[in-house]
Formats: sequence, structure tokens, C-alpha cells
Amino acid sequence: MSDEQRLRTANPRGEALVAGAASGILYSSAVFAFAFLIPVQLIYGRQGKKNGLATAGIAFAFALMGQMGRDLLATPRADWAGLFGLSPLLALVLPPFLLLALLALMNLSFWDTKRSLVRGLAATALGSAFLIPALVALERDLSFRGFLEERLAAVSKTFLSGTGEGYEASALKAALDPHALAAATFQVLNSSFAACLFVFLAGSWWIGNRASGANSEGRKIARGLDEFKLPYAFVWPFLAAWAALLCATYFKLGELVSSAAWNIALVLTLSYAAQGLGLISFLLKRWNMPRSLKVCLAVMAVVTFATPPIGTALLAILPILGVTEIWIPYRKPKGVGA
Repeated sequence: MSDEQRLRTANPRGEALVAGAASGILYSSAVFAFAFLIPVQLIYGRQGKKNGLATAGIAFAFALMGQMGRDLLATPRADWAGLFGLSPLLALVLPPFLLLALLALMNLSFWDTKRSLVRGLAATALGSAFLIPALVALERDLSFRGFLEERLAAVSKTFLSGTGEGYEASALKAALDPHALAAATFQVLNSSFAACLFVFLAGSWWIGNRASGANSEGRKIARGLDEFKLPYAFVWPFLAAWAALLCATYFKLGELVSSAAWNIALVLTLSYAAQGLGLISFLLKRWNMPRSLKVCLAVMAVVTFATPPIGTALLAILPILGVTEIWIPYRKPKGVGA
């Protein structure tokens, strides 16, 4: 059956229900929560905005039920009352609601005449405007900080249960101190929150649309990675963001300014990293490599990127490739046989 026939004969309500339930289960799993927006976006791309919104509502309900059930199972009955305080409830409700709302924003018809990247940047900016103040408020909320430290202590206890005594065990205990872990968590989030949100939203939108079928509207608006290329003018805000970060670091302008500079610089750098990936995809496509060889190369690349410090160095190459394409025409080589 062709993609067009499958899209025509599929049960829209059944697909929306299954996709919403799958999305909520992915969110509740924690391990696979990074993929929870993809099933919802698949329905947006395949069935349109109305069914996409319905799927988002189903996903939100399943995410709340799954997360609450997991928290109740992981918490002693005597401490259940603490789960229903204002801060824990906000931490439970706000993340899935805002992420699903931002995905709905990215699917508005308003963006149809704009570049795909603009959707991701706009949603990231709006999401950061709402979520970063909430993150700062949670960081200052002593009850939530205590709740987070308790959860981190429970996780650390698992690692420390078989360590025994001695210098190595003492060093591990110091490294897994719940108070230090909570402080480090907030510090990392403050400096890279917008970048993580950008990858999460833009990646989910693109993958969901690409998976929605060859003849779907989602596939039409989300072009292949090999076609992705930023406009020349984008390099100026990129350079300005890194210059601002250097100034904030050198002149010690404060944590707030430094965090903002880090977030903006990382978001723009990730945009050029996507262009670097697009360039590699374009070259592989032009060289007409067999599909099996492309899959093998992709698996090898994932394994290599996950191996520090080589992976870190290779990841740094991607934005460099993207930026240098401004001056070096990789896709249109000059010379004999070009």
C-alpha cells in the first residue's frame, strides 16, 4: 500500500488516540521523554491542526497520569502529602503543558510563509520567556529545592549502596552530594536551557513531520536535511552573541547576563551545527552511497560522538562546517569536472 493510500484509509481518531497515549507514556518514562512530542507532531503533519490539538490534549492527560503514578509508587505513603504541594504540582503540570502549547504554536498557519528555522527560534524565545523565570523561581523555592535534593539523594543511594568504605567511596559520596548536585543541575539548566529547548522543539517538529508520510502536509513543509542552509545575514547575530558572551565573561557582568549570553550563543551555534549536518547529508546524497553504507556510517557517527573527548571534538566540527559554508561553496565546487 502506498503512503497516499495509507493516509487515505487510516482511522484518524484511532491514530490520534494511539499517538497521544504513546506520547504520554514516553513522557512518563523519563528515559524516553526526549521523544514525547514526536508522536503528536506526526499527527499534526499527517492529519492537520485540529486532530493535532486533540492528540496534544490526550498526550497531556496521559503524561499527568503516568507521572503522578510513578511519583506515588516511588514515594513512601507517609510522604504522599508532599507531592500535592504547590511547587511539586506546578513542576508536574507546567512542563508538558507548555511544551505541547509551544508545539501547537509552531504548527500555526502563520509560519507557512516563513523559514522552518524561524518557527523553532520563535517558539524557543517564547518558551524561554515563560520557563526561565519559572526555573529561577523554583531554584529559590526552598521547598522545591528540598524536594529535588530528596529525589537526588534517593538516586545517589542506589549508586552508593555497594561502594563500601575507603578513599574512593568517600570521593564518590562527595561527588554525589545531593546539595551539590542540585546546585550543579540549576547552574547547567540556567546556562543551556534555551539551547536544550531549541533542539527539543525543532528536532521534534522536523522528525515528526518527516515521519508523517511522503504525501502528507508535514513532509512538504519539513524539507530534507540536505536542503537546510541558513541565510548569509544569520552570521552577524551569531558573531554578536559570542562577542557578548566573551564580554560577559571577561567583565564579570553577573550570572543573569552570562546565562542569557550562553543560551543565545548556544542556540545560534546549534543552528549552524544543523547546517553542518545538512552539508554532510548533501555530500553523502551526491556521492550516491548505498543505503546500507549510509546506515553504517550513521551508527558509527553516533558511537563516536558518544565517546569523549573525540566525540566532543567532532561535534565542534559541525557548526564550523556550517559557518565556513558562508565563504566556501562546498555544495557547488569549482574546478575540473565540477
